[in-house]
Amino acid sequence: MRRKVLTVIIVSAFVAFIAAWSSGALAQDDKLPSKADSSCLKCHSDYDKKPNFLAGKLHDVSVKANTIQLQVDKDMEVIHFDDSTEVKNAPAVKDIPKQESVRISYIKKDGKNLAKLIEVKKGIDVPKEQLADADEVAKLVALGPEKGKYILLDSRPENMYNEGHIPTAVSMPFFAFDKLAEKLFKDKDVVQIYYCAGFS
Repeated sequence: MRRKVLTVIIVSAFVAFIAAWSSGALAQDDKLPSKADSSCLKCHSDYDKKPNFLAGKLHDVSVKANTIQLQVDKDMEVIHFDDSTEVKNAPAVKDIPKQESVRISYIKKDGKNLAKLIEVKKGIDVPKEQLADADEVAKLVALGPEKGKYILLDSRPENMYNEGHIPTAVSMPFFAFDKLAEKLFKDKDVVQIYYCAGFS
């Protein structure tokens, strides 16, 4: 009796192992390689450390093959997508403009790299009357913050600010905004000017 029970337990464990292996549920398949374009890493230093994660520029989309070609520096990554793939900041995969920055969370399914989430870098829509050109900013900087009644905020990561910034600019990385918000909105007469490494 004892030998029968032991045999059943061993056979059950072996069947469970085979089922997990064939479905890709074993831990070795859970963490897939990550890659991030060097332009992404300037602001998001953790991108290449996240498992199952790719970040780069969209090179091309094939709706027939349900694939995306993602350029990560000089390499080209091919990622599949299907009806279960979630897309953020674009109506559909086919609507993502070429050379747009995207980040993709993916899994291995049926031997293919399948995108679970494709997130398009969202542009900022700023009304024209709220935009300042380089000449306007230069005139204010020449006056200085007190005379010009402005505060110039550099929203890039702190390491980029330390490498070089516009004179009179104050470092305020995006994540620090909430901490400074109350102080920033106290004086309504001071013009706030934000800039970053891209469109601000």
